[in-house]
Amino acid sequence: MTATLSPDDNPPTLPAAGTLYGLPELAEAVANAIRLEEKHRALIERLESAILRQSQEAADSARRAGFGKIDAQNAGTKMDVKVRNDVRKISEDDRWTILRQLDALASGLSASDSLWASPVVALARMGLGTDKRTNHMAQLSGAGPAELKTAAMLAAATLDRVLGASVASLLDRMPAKQRIASPQELADRLIGDDVRQARAAIAAIKQAHQRALNADREFASGRRNATARIASALAERDSAMNAGAAVEAE
Repeated sequence: MTATLSPDDNPPTLPAAGTLYGLPELAEAVANAIRLEEKHRALIERLESAILRQSQEAADSARRAGFGKIDAQNAGTKMDVKVRNDVRKISEDDRWTILRQLDALASGLSASDSLWASPVVALARMGLGTDKRTNHMAQLSGAGPAELKTAAMLAAATLDRVLGASVASLLDRMPAKQRIASPQELADRLIGDDVRQARAAIAAIKQAHQRALNADREFASGRRNATARIASALAERDSAMNAGAAVEAE
């Protein structure tokens, strides 16, 4: 009989290929993501301002023609929909040029996201393929508990990540009850701060990308209650005009 694998037996798939970013590269990527998000937000604000201005003008025109407050606001809302459709089409290339750049930054994080997943994962790749790592593994392969514990303490004291990676690899192969040190604690001591910085940077890039997408969808749909927005803008303007008139009267 030939054994077959059930779907549940399949090994997990590897993450998509990508570039592993170090902390300097991640910091630069965060700066770029923030810059692009701010550029997109500034563009949206200019477009919204243009739409609002024309909507207010339509509402004002209706009010001057003798329409009531509600009818004037409705006229502004209708203009908002019309102008938004036009502006959305005209601005599509500019908006999506920025969004595509943000998407490229976020999409390029797949390898970094996986290889900075935890201190244990990050430490495990320290010195891979180097003579130093190979020599440490050879020297410690037959080490007893006392020698292995000493190596772990030395790695933590000297912040030797390659030695720590070798020790953690050997500890990971041992039954949990026989381990003389915690590979998780060792990894956190040696590279935990870097991992937390990397995770924060990766999250910041993804969040900037998502915020820009959300803002663009909101702009395109105009689902922020255009009537309330126009009414508020008109009220603020009238209030400012009234305040100015009061100051002149004094």
